[in-house]
Amino acid sequence: MALKIVWRGGTAYAQGTVKGRRVRESLGTRDPVQAEEARAALEARLWKLGLYGDEAVRTFEDAALSYLQGGGEGRFLAPLIRHFRGWVLSSIKPGHIRDASRKLYPSASPATRRRQAITPAVAVINHAHDKGWCGAIRVKAERTKAPRRKAVDRAYIDALRAHCLSRPWAPKHLAALMLFLHQTGARLGEALSIEPQDVDLDAATAYVHETKNGESRLINLTAEIVEDLRELPPREGLVFGYVNKQGVYRALKKATAEAGLEYLGTHQPGRHSFATSLDALGFSPAEIADAGGWKSRALVAQRYTHPKDSGKRAAAALSADTKRAQSDDTPPTERPAITEKS
Repeated sequence: MALKIVWRGGTAYAQGTVKGRRVRESLGTRDPVQAEEARAALEARLWKLGLYGDEAVRTFEDAALSYLQGGGEGRFLAPLIRHFRGWVLSSIKPGHIRDASRKLYPSASPATRRRQAITPAVAVINHAHDKGWCGAIRVKAERTKAPRRKAVDRAYIDALRAHCLSRPWAPKHLAALMLFLHQTGARLGEALSIEPQDVDLDAATAYVHETKNGESRLINLTAEIVEDLRELPPREGLVFGYVNKQGVYRALKKATAEAGLEYLGTHQPGRHSFATSLDALGFSPAEIADAGGWKSRALVAQRYTHPKDSGKRAAAALSADTKRAQSDDTPPTERPAITEKS
């Protein structure tokens, strides 16, 4: 039995049975012409679904609606739904998603396009895969150049601290925080989480209950940091007195601008400079990783350790080894002659 239109309260409904499936669905219109068009489209879709299965008819809109009803994140879905309106799920390929990310966010960075377009689109389609509507999908990350980080020396930190301590608006907490980051390699979030009871100034240690890696960490403090913290009154129940990162960034931007210093955030003067300094002092990647709380030694070796004049040092070492061998009076070990085989 084909679908027919039934009017209820002035709104059109489709009612009937298609391929053994009973239907009673609002067509979302009060206009007779639009109602007939919607009825015909719904009936054709249901016939196709009955003949060929979900993969032939399920659209991105269907998957997005189901994803949202299942509690999925909908923050960035609206532009994607408009872009892929009418697209059958099985027709959407990784290249289509990458193209959509560039079209929707032409001026954004690759990281932003992945966060706001690629990741939510993949989440919707893989949700549909879990329901048996289509195959799973994976979109490779764009190849991008890693941002160049700049390490700073102690002169940068000293200039910043001197400026902070000379301005009434800039609390001592910012000066102490930047030295702490520079000399411990702590992440900003770790530093901001430290409470007074987490610090033992006599033992020169600070305890972080949970790091980015999900583990606790004991941080060793320099004598300068200990001196700073002895004179630093807690604020908001925190050692460094900032309840969120945004407060630090605002204060730091203002301080560097007034001091005529380049604004580098907290990671470059802190964690990045810490690792770079230890590398220059001859610390191994394993030692740097342990000192700064990195879980991956390979990451430290890749980002922070840089062989210096390796070729020159290798040539000098080999030359010295050759000279030692030539001055050795011990006769060389006899070796069998090498004969050519016919």
